[in-house]
Amino acid sequence: MCSALSPRRGYPIIGYTTRRHLILDLDNANRYGARAITKKIMWEWPKVGDCIILSSSVKPDRVRLVHNRWGRPLVYHDRENFHLVFDNGIGYNLSCRICRVLAGINILNPDYVKIREFRGDMTLRISPAHLQNEVKPIPHLVEWVYNNYTTRRDGYIRHYLKVKKGVETLFAGLSDTEGVANDGTNRPNRTRQQRTVNPLTERIDLHNGDTEEASDDDDRLFL
Repeated sequence: MCSALSPRRGYPIIGYTTRRHLILDLDNANRYGARAITKKIMWEWPKVGDCIILSSSVKPDRVRLVHNRWGRPLVYHDRENFHLVFDNGIGYNLSCRICRVLAGINILNPDYVKIREFRGDMTLRISPAHLQNEVKPIPHLVEWVYNNYTTRRDGYIRHYLKVKKGVETLFAGLSDTEGVANDGTNRPNRTRQQRTVNPLTERIDLHNGDTEEASDDDDRLFL
């Protein structure tokens, strides 16, 4: 992963990529369902460690009727999307096995598993996503679930949150310094107060305090 160009305002979509600890993307779930899935994973595979649950989209909880390409009516339930980030390093192979089991009981989409195995890594979005008809916000933490089946704490949640915080700072700087009129021209908006951000400083802040994790080749942030 990295980063894909967004069609609006030229902002990138940035992802956190790892091969070391388990991270999952749950589509059309709710907070209570995400917590139940988290507890089930901890019970089946205690070594995954603690977990944080993040809300990655803002969707109204609603039931709507849609039609497939053959005109057949289908009932579709719109719900939020959630990210699960586990704390312990269990390796890529075990992470893939867990994903296959979850796909087999319809918790994960089988295509998600195929993409993960093809790419050879796991990725979660940690930036806003400026799409054609909506803007998905930066995923925000809603719950920290502690694992009572293990005392091991590898600290990958802290590492993930540290990288995510750096991305939040980056996008706050982009929002404050863009200052270009949204009228199809390239003329700067002189009436808007602008604030400069030093990319070098932001990069140092991102990695300060934990040089070993920041230099980890398997937990990457591509821009």
